[in-house]
Amino acid sequence: MSRLPKISGLRLLRLVPKLLRKPLPALQSVVEKHGRLIEFNGGKYQQLFFVSDPEAVKYILKTNKDNFKRSPVIKALQPLLGNGIFISEDETWKSQRLALKPAFHEQVILDFEKVILQETHETIQQWRELTYSKNIESDVSLLMLRILARTQFCQNIDLDFKEIQRAHVDVLKQTSIRNQKVDFYHNKLRKRFGFQPKSNKPTKALEYLHTVATYIISYGRTHVNECSYWLNDMIVRHEPESAIKDQILNFIFAGYDTTASALSWTLYCLATETEGQTACRQEASKTPIEFSHIGKLSYIKNCIQESMRLYPPVWSIHRQSVEADIVSGQAFDAGSYFMICSYTLHRDPDLWESPNSFDPLRFESEKMRGKAFQYIPFGQGERVCIGQSLAIMEMQLILGVMLQQFEFSYSRRDAPDIIPGIIMKSKGGIWLDVKATS
Repeated sequence: MSRLPKISGLRLLRLVPKLLRKPLPALQSVVEKHGRLIEFNGGKYQQLFFVSDPEAVKYILKTNKDNFKRSPVIKALQPLLGNGIFISEDETWKSQRLALKPAFHEQVILDFEKVILQETHETIQQWRELTYSKNIESDVSLLMLRILARTQFCQNIDLDFKEIQRAHVDVLKQTSIRNQKVDFYHNKLRKRFGFQPKSNKPTKALEYLHTVATYIISYGRTHVNECSYWLNDMIVRHEPESAIKDQILNFIFAGYDTTASALSWTLYCLATETEGQTACRQEASKTPIEFSHIGKLSYIKNCIQESMRLYPPVWSIHRQSVEADIVSGQAFDAGSYFMICSYTLHRDPDLWESPNSFDPLRFESEKMRGKAFQYIPFGQGERVCIGQSLAIMEMQLILGVMLQQFEFSYSRRDAPDIIPGIIMKSKGGIWLDVKATS
């Protein structure tokens, strides 16, 4: 059995500045130098095994999935997510997944078309007034939040979407992997000098999101006919308010910002790849933008998939082993913490030709056979994202409409810096020049 590459001590200290400045390119360099399965060891309770190997990903997420549960990194989100579907385990998770599955049935999704197009046209009207570069990341996030509220909560509910967006961003910052590590070492220093560890009290942002969830439940109880399939179902079945609140907060966490991230980075890719943008616009111009013709927007779908390869919204998946196990020929103790990195997996030159280039044609169906565990923007295995089909279809419609109306270009010298929080964002926004086509 070969020895597992290990980064610790001075080697890890030398790497820290690079991880702080440009974490994902730094991790990509580490994989290229040391391999696809690496031990990072920062001392007691700060050991993780970095995974960027398709076979190891398959073993952890599918083959022996029952031995790999949500890690402490994800459990840090429990104050926000409670015991909802994103964080729950075992029978509770299976029951929640079964209850939510009909909400993503094709017939239910078709009813979302009108809302998606209405909200997209509202954003388009705002962009028609532009005479300068626009941070489209923020606008797209608000667009997807409005769509989420009207399709997954209640169709006519009135919410302060900008305040929800701000609160959500604050919570994501507080619970980011980077801040969790900072808090760990900060408390370690406090203990060394005789001070009590600093506890993480609920923040105003977290309390606000809980207030929003409570309001949605209250509104839903008096407007049952406006409720989404799953919310109506939980109310009618007299589920406990805490369980309904958990699912609402899980939808807010995972139901709009991941799609907004994917859509924003796709617009950036198309703004920098004019041939791809032109091909998408030509496809959209000769296709009715509606779900019944979604199959004809195939090149747009390829562009979305390629963008999510380069910029996966959920760039890391975290698991912890219950029992000792063997992964890719290496022995691991019970309680070992694994971080699967889709970003490095998606840019591996041994797995992808010209991995850093934007090439939508690589997603023609026949070319993707056998690559299920080297392309994982929605996760894989049993816990693959329940809303992945809806997310892709939403983005096809939205991009189709936007590309009929606008030309997008990127005039800044440097590419946007990536902030790899729990959801991939950009540092300072994605600023595009948005020009109406007519």
